[in-house]
Amino acid sequence: MSNGISVPCMTIAPKHLTLTALVVVCLTGSSVAQDVGTARDGHLRALLDSLRTSYALPALAAVSIHGDSVLEMAATGVRAVGFPERVRTTDRWHLGSLTKAMTATLAAMLVERGSLSWTTTVQDVFPQIVDSIRPEFTDVRLDELLSHTSGISGQDFRTPSWLYLRSDTLSLSRQRRRWAVEFLQLPPSVARGTYGYANGNYVVAGAMMETVTGRGWEDLMRDELYPLVGMIESGFGPPGSGETRVAPWGHRRAGQELRPVAPGPFADNPAAMGPAGTVHSTLSDYAGFLIEHLAGANGIDGIVSARSFRKLHAAVSGNHALGWIVVDREWARGPALTHSGSNTMWFATTWMAPGRNLALFAVTNAGTNDAAVAVDRAIGVLLGRILAIGDLEPRN
Repeated sequence: MSNGISVPCMTIAPKHLTLTALVVVCLTGSSVAQDVGTARDGHLRALLDSLRTSYALPALAAVSIHGDSVLEMAATGVRAVGFPERVRTTDRWHLGSLTKAMTATLAAMLVERGSLSWTTTVQDVFPQIVDSIRPEFTDVRLDELLSHTSGISGQDFRTPSWLYLRSDTLSLSRQRRRWAVEFLQLPPSVARGTYGYANGNYVVAGAMMETVTGRGWEDLMRDELYPLVGMIESGFGPPGSGETRVAPWGHRRAGQELRPVAPGPFADNPAAMGPAGTVHSTLSDYAGFLIEHLAGANGIDGIVSARSFRKLHAAVSGNHALGWIVVDREWARGPALTHSGSNTMWFATTWMAPGRNLALFAVTNAGTNDAAVAVDRAIGVLLGRILAIGDLEPRN
């Protein structure tokens, strides 16, 4: 059966070394004739492999979800170019800025617990730094940080700490707090209330969570969020360790070639950027997170209440929510939520369509423009295979 598969369009944030990135995919109008088959027909891996080969990528993996169940998942390619180890569906993949929705979810958990409120401000948590930061930021609220409407600069490399964060010996919490102050000392990049994508928003929000709980962001994620959504194999930074290829490695472009980057300080952005984009996860683990949000988007209480999920998923400035981008798509039967992430060595994209009770995710271990296009095409393949089934029940 031949199906028309939407060709995604993209808005890609400027490429620079601090990117954990925002890429908006469209999945609209134009289509190409391609036989993508039907979900669960056993051919997803072959389709992904064709895409991977066409875009000269090391590996490509994807998973689709309906309700509380995985429809299908597959992975193809090698963990590192030049080495024989093949990827598996159980491998861990770097999620980049898909981490932001996780940090926002953690914030919602703390709000429901009473540790914070959405209107908690910088000066509420850090009264001692008010005199050393720009006055525009003293009363910036938690929800403004998580929706990128605080005005904080997106130029991470302008902060004094940027040059030595990877070699810093302070605890991550102390690094994050110092870095948060530096972001708050930079001139605003946009007017407050206006959307301006910036990792610094999430660094400051993470530092606020650490201060009010007395616990590191990584510990909060590992102890509070991960267990409740089934993220039992997830962690932080580049997956794997040392020179052994027990997990996929990220890849940088060198001329016309992709070169693998072994796990280490330069295989990811600085660890202090954690709340903005350092989580790695398996396909199954990340599916658990999406299943939780899909249920929440359909009004079901879970790790937080349906009301809190509405807060997380509601557009604040334009179409930007808290860790998500909200767009209307005909195929989604209403609003869809999406986000992408890259640390320039990986690329990942996710979509949720609550009206269809569907979620989609694709990832590759390269961060090039071709990688972004291939991942978006993989999302289109997942969607086409689901639509070929016919009508799934909108909700379980």
